[in-house]
Amino acid sequence: MKIYLPKILVCIGILGLEIISMLMIVENTAFNIDLLTALDLHFSACVGFTIALPKFLSSPKQTFSSINFLLFFIVAFFIPLLGMLGLAFALIASSDCVKTDDEMPINFNMIREFSHAPADQGLRFEYGVVSLENLLKSQNPDIRMNAVYATLKLDDKNAIPLLRIALHDPVDDIRLLAYALIDRKEQRISERIERVRQSLENADANNMRHLYKCIIKDYWELAHLGLVEGETLIFVLNKNREYLATALQLYPMDRGLHLQYAKLLLRLRNSKLAYDEFKMAESLGVEKKQLLLYYAEIDFLQRKYSEVKRYMKDIDLVTAHPQIQATTRFWQAMS
Repeated sequence: MKIYLPKILVCIGILGLEIISMLMIVENTAFNIDLLTALDLHFSACVGFTIALPKFLSSPKQTFSSINFLLFFIVAFFIPLLGMLGLAFALIASSDCVKTDDEMPINFNMIREFSHAPADQGLRFEYGVVSLENLLKSQNPDIRMNAVYATLKLDDKNAIPLLRIALHDPVDDIRLLAYALIDRKEQRISERIERVRQSLENADANNMRHLYKCIIKDYWELAHLGLVEGETLIFVLNKNREYLATALQLYPMDRGLHLQYAKLLLRLRNSKLAYDEFKMAESLGVEKKQLLLYYAEIDFLQRKYSEVKRYMKDIDLVTAHPQIQATTRFWQAMS
């Protein structure tokens, strides 16, 4: 109430001046004041109305130009009292109609992880947080654009799949924005790779292992997140394999390097060598439950479906990643 009190007082003051001036003009004999003073009061009320009312009613989506102010003054001056009231009601009505049902406010302060619900479920709201995946399928292009911007709050693993959806948007600006964000992520990783590569040339023995792991991780992200395609993808995978082979020669007992090398070999569809590397990682301390899905994939590629069912049966549905829960249920149902 305290916020609106000054505005109410100003409006009452302007309206009071206008009423007094009208009474002076209509019944100037009732006051010991000449007609010019009444016109001065009317002029002052019109100027105050012209300045105050648009300022009170303006919003980010409703702005007024100098022509609008001139029009307000002319109407208020030449149509005493009724002109002010008519303009006030018209502006209030128009400001109420600016916000439509289609422009539902969206809160991007809290961004949920990539939704795994079917896309045909439409828009979903949970505690004021909107599923970006479904927002990208909204009929409103402004909402889709805001969803693309909101991916900036996500890590690359969750943002890239959403941006790839936006690459197929019918609106050019949304497609270009999604492409620019993907390109920026690729460029950032490429710059990081170049810095690490230069550091490796002069690195000491204490820092060498860390640098190898960094460059291997960055090359893997370029390929695994889908930031590169075609010949560039082949080049990235080969460079990743090259650095992994060198690192494993230097640090043959590093379970993390063996695990990453196994993932790369599986990506290259070299299932036999991938299995050997996974087994090596397991023997060096990687928990078997973390490798069950990889073992199942290898057996699937080799068409050993009974083994696939055996591995999938051991996966805990409660702790399984949402992306594989449906697949896990399918194979467990076949057991």
